[in-house]
Amino acid sequence: MKKFASTALALTLATLGVACTPINHAINATPSTQTANISTAQQVNQLSYIENLKSPEDLVQIPNSKWIIASGMTHHSGLYLIDSQSKATARLIAPKATAPSAEFPHSQPQPHADEMQIHGISIRAIGSGKSLLYAVNHNGFDKNITRETIEIFEVNTSTATPTITWLGNVPMPKDDKDRYLAGNSVVSGVDGAIYTTVMMHPEHNLTEMIAGKITGAVYRWTPTTQKFEKLQGTEFNGNNGIELSPDGKFIYVAHMKKLSKLTNTNPAKEVATSELNDGVFDNLHWAGDKLITAGSRTQNCGETMTYECLKDFHITTINPDNLAITPLYQGKYTQDFSGVSTVLPVGKTYYLGSFYRDKMAYFKGK
Repeated sequence: MKKFASTALALTLATLGVACTPINHAINATPSTQTANISTAQQVNQLSYIENLKSPEDLVQIPNSKWIIASGMTHHSGLYLIDSQSKATARLIAPKATAPSAEFPHSQPQPHADEMQIHGISIRAIGSGKSLLYAVNHNGFDKNITRETIEIFEVNTSTATPTITWLGNVPMPKDDKDRYLAGNSVVSGVDGAIYTTVMMHPEHNLTEMIAGKITGAVYRWTPTTQKFEKLQGTEFNGNNGIELSPDGKFIYVAHMKKLSKLTNTNPAKEVATSELNDGVFDNLHWAGDKLITAGSRTQNCGETMTYECLKDFHITTINPDNLAITPLYQGKYTQDFSGVSTVLPVGKTYYLGSFYRDKMAYFKGK
């Protein structure tokens, strides 16, 4: 196990985490782990930038459109709309709703756009030019975070510029000391279930997380239960990106150097695992019939991992069946851009989000 420097920034730790071996459930044999050497990836030598964003930690494409939605994981940010052709940006703000949808009867009041500090996001088409957008919200002004919710919006592309309507939210659960759990990434199923990762439970601290201890888990909300419940068997160190198979049978969980494929009906059954040799997974999304991720590289960390050594990045795709990894691209830190947390391919262009830069990057793939 590597040593970690105490100087690592809390924001980085809250986004990156450290890999560890998942809990060994006696009822299931641990599957073999495939290891990928991402140093074979193609080098990205030049990035272009889209400005006027605040910490675009996650990116999704509105289905069947040229539009990108970015999260803003800092104060007074929320959601952004980006035209992938003109590269124009604007804040994406939902008008004040009269009441939440009947689907979310336990919603807390609709947050003001400036209250939303959005972490992971996920989008799912529902037909007729509409989609549902799910957003992890660390709600509050400045450092006064008053609640943790998953916000749900309807995205409408019937107009020249897409609009969003607030449908409601699902409050995150609290622990036995009345402390909110903070979500990281989110995904929804066609049955309306919502899955979110919690990177670090309140009873754990950064020292434990950087030491490789189990700190988080996956939680599921359903229209029937109307509350988030922990999925036993999803306890990892620093749970981060999450996705579902199209049929909903499998859950994919990124927990830094490792990625796990779990059975939805019995998450304790780990179907497959993969591991990066010198990088960490962050957000996880579908790109066609493959999963795609981006994150920091660790090849310059040596025996001590610090904030400064995590600035290079990688982009990899993953076979959803056996989690075989194909390294696509790698890039070096520059003063203009770092903290890569997600990747979104639109056509032949790859867009990169950052958890702390006030811009996103893009480049043409080969």
